[in-house]
Amino acid sequence: MRGSGSMRRVWLGVTLVVTLLSFYPAWSGMSSWWLPGIAFTLFLLFALEPWLLTWELRRRGEELQITDEGVLRRLARGDSEYVRWVDLREVSIVVTQGVNLTEEYFYVLAGTGTSGVLVGQRLATRHDLVSHLTKLPGFDHRNIESAMASPVNQRFTLWRAAALDGEASVIHERAVRQGEPQRRLLH
Repeated sequence: MRGSGSMRRVWLGVTLVVTLLSFYPAWSGMSSWWLPGIAFTLFLLFALEPWLLTWELRRRGEELQITDEGVLRRLARGDSEYVRWVDLREVSIVVTQGVNLTEEYFYVLAGTGTSGVLVGQRLATRHDLVSHLTKLPGFDHRNIESAMASPVNQRFTLWRAAALDGEASVIHERAVRQGEPQRRLLH
């Protein structure tokens, strides 16, 4: 990104220099107005490019895709958040009452590791996220109603994955190294 910004500045400078150098001959009638006109138009395009791009990104908005594999949220700036259903560990709702935000609440889909998705109320409503969440075993939609009734900013856990079945053992690294099979020479 840094290289494209510096290249943009180079083109801004080149088109400005061409515009200024070709302006006097066109003004005095020694040449046509085409060259300064085209150079100035290109200068304006390069100068307005950052605003045009941010307007396009804001217009496009964010997207949410809910599939059998998981939930993907693409942000307007190009980043994305993703969580697979099998990696989902917790679903909670964050209520932001009285805070000057565009959303009143957010769904937090937290997965293992760094996977997770934060979904605002408008996006969740547009894509009917709650109907997909009700398919989770033990999900109780009544917790959403109690969260909405909360007068304070708070986080409510709507669903938590069941603990893994079976036994888990923690093996120290030294024990693993010492437990390596020793080779014996038979004579």
